Amino acid sequence: MHTIPLMRILKSSLAVAFTMAIALSSSAWAQDKLTPDMARDLAREAWLFGLPLVMFEKQVDYSTYVTHAGEARAPINQFVHYRRFIDASNRSIVGFNVDNLYSLAWVDLAAEPLVLSVPAMGDRYWIMQIVDAWNGVPAAPGSRTLGGDEAHLFLIAGPDWKGTVPEGMELLRSPTNLGGIGGRTYCAGEDDYAAVNKLQDQYKLLPLSAWGKSYASPASVPLKKGADGETLVNQQVLALDAGQFFSNLNRLMATNPPYADDAPMLAKLAPLGIAPGESFSMAKLSAEVKAAIAEGVGAGKAALAQEARQLGEFVNNWGLTYDMGRYGTRYAYRAAWTFVGIGGNLMEDAFYPLALRDAKGDQLSGEHHYTLTFPAGAWPPANAFWSLTMYDIDGYLVDNPVNRYALGDRSGLRANPDGSLTIYLQAESPADEWQANWLPSPKAGPFKVALRLYAPAESVIEREWVPPAITRAD
Repeated sequence: MHTIPLMRILKSSLAVAFTMAIALSSSAWAQDKLTPDMARDLAREAWLFGLPLVMFEKQVDYSTYVTHAGEARAPINQFVHYRRFIDASNRSIVGFNVDNLYSLAWVDLAAEPLVLSVPAMGDRYWIMQIVDAWNGVPAAPGSRTLGGDEAHLFLIAGPDWKGTVPEGMELLRSPTNLGGIGGRTYCAGEDDYAAVNKLQDQYKLLPLSAWGKSYASPASVPLKKGADGETLVNQQVLALDAGQFFSNLNRLMATNPPYADDAPMLAKLAPLGIAPGESFSMAKLSAEVKAAIAEGVGAGKAALAQEARQLGEFVNNWGLTYDMGRYGTRYAYRAAWTFVGIGGNLMEDAFYPLALRDAKGDQLSGEHHYTLTFPAGAWPPANAFWSLTMYDIDGYLVDNPVNRYALGDRSGLRANPDGSLTIYLQAESPADEWQANWLPSPKAGPFKVALRLYAPAESVIEREWVPPAITRAD
């Protein structure tokens, strides 16, 4: 179990409170001393630092912009259960997989903790990943850590809650009040939907004050004023100007504190007017400094795009991330992973090699044909299961005539005579005998593929196994 202990939460709160006091006392005069060069550099760093938090709220608002739970969204503090695998028409969250049926909830813990109930799951793979508003993973209970023989009760509490945990509940402490629950339940396919749906119906989420009482989720919840439930989240974030972005950041940090290790960065950014709870304003700045701040934000966006092209360690032109959900103070790296996909699992639960380029380093593109061949005896080693998913360059599933978005160890793949396995990545269907190994790509334009190894084997964790390069075949 990867749960942030109370002492670490208190340490974080004290460190941030101390830094906040310094920032509030100094930023007003310091902002007057900003030179254009200082403003440009600080704005770049502040944009990369703050992107996860600003984007997280946009994702929460987008995903909860409904009055009642439906097929794809639910109000805050309620589950939405995906009853079947999604298709390319779903563009609500980047990086969706088609291996598990999702049970997702976006939560606000400011008022009180939430109780999460999970039934006995048997030998089925499951996880109830907790994601904080900085895209960290403070807890990840699931089949790897707890098995499935018993039912479980969890109490999910925010950073400031100091109550008593009821008997029989396990405390999952979130360092932020905004958060998410990324529930994933293994599904073998259409014939398995009914069994998984029955388990999903037993997942319960309710306020602590309602525990032990008759409780039903509100039949209708007002829509949040000012929220955008139509525009894609990435687009919303990129459209914010500097004033809007930094105002949102300051507001959100008041109730979603940065980590203790972020204190030096907060102190560094204070001259720009970045501080938890402070009102951000550029009204008194010179035209030159205002322009420099806008340039700094633009430089932050460029740095994000560059970082997103080289996530993780690169081996065979696959980006290999061994520290998903544990980004530390690598702020550009954290921002890029957040932009690529909120809520990636910890390494122990799932390993996510990502490829945008072929063996020669050229961008994968729908105009070409590619193959990915795993040698005999070196197919992806996973203790649960593995898959390879096709995405467009923005991270959404690719529409195709056979509605096939992923291949894996459940797909009836055909091995080569020597025991190796070749997967065909192309828009056109390959020869009939290799239909089972075809993963359709876009007809044109760049794309990327994600390999997922659930409960990866020790050889993966120890970095002994890595995926082979993707080869252009035409």
